[in-house]
Amino acid sequence: MSDLISGDRRVLVFSAHAADFCSRAGGTIARLTEAGSSVHIVDFSYGERCESPALWAREPQPSIEEIKRLRAEEMEQAAQVLGATIECLDFGDSPLLIGPERRQLLLELFRHRQPNLVLTHWKDDILHPDHCAATEAVIWASRYCFRPGIEGGSPPCPAPQVLFYETTLGTAPVAHYVPNLFVDISPSYERKCQALDCFHAQPGLADRYGILARYRAIEAQSTAWMKGCEYAEGFVRLSTEAAGFNGPMGFGA
Repeated sequence: MSDLISGDRRVLVFSAHAADFCSRAGGTIARLTEAGSSVHIVDFSYGERCESPALWAREPQPSIEEIKRLRAEEMEQAAQVLGATIECLDFGDSPLLIGPERRQLLLELFRHRQPNLVLTHWKDDILHPDHCAATEAVIWASRYCFRPGIEGGSPPCPAPQVLFYETTLGTAPVAHYVPNLFVDISPSYERKCQALDCFHAQPGLADRYGILARYRAIEAQSTAWMKGCEYAEGFVRLSTEAAGFNGPMGFGA
């Protein structure tokens, strides 16, 4: 397996809600863009209903459209900090529903972008059904984007490598999420925190996910021989390599 952090990656990052991409994989995104890779983030929704607590607490209460507008600004600012581009499909949240027409749109996005690396939610993030719905659709698109018998506006493209990022904070044991790949985000940790601070609708993200980054670094030091790693992000690989996998892998500074 080639080095994850390199300058030749075409990366798609999928996020059910506005800030998911940043809290789970912001440090890795920053390292990829710093290395010269292109990263495009796709938010399925603005997280307008379930993940905008500070906005719903306002008086008078803003409208859904106003919340979407504010969250769009936050997303754009965070992506800019990380060096990535971003779009929102505005599929709505709680519930996030991705039927056949929306899956076809996702397939076209894969074929248009031709990613060789995809980051998305853990497939069994069961305590947040929106996350499961997002990744079920992403896996579907990743397994059909290369099939010539499925026609669309763009020609088929090779299947990308898929990595699952963290579950909802604090739920990894329940969701059986055990990382088998770690990325040392010590060089990009401050940028990740700066990007997370753009999400005023969800205050405190940098502090909470900083705790997780320090814990994953301890795991990385102990299981992936990443000595000196201070902050890390963990991933699980969706690949045939996993069947013969003998231990966690790490990508250092």
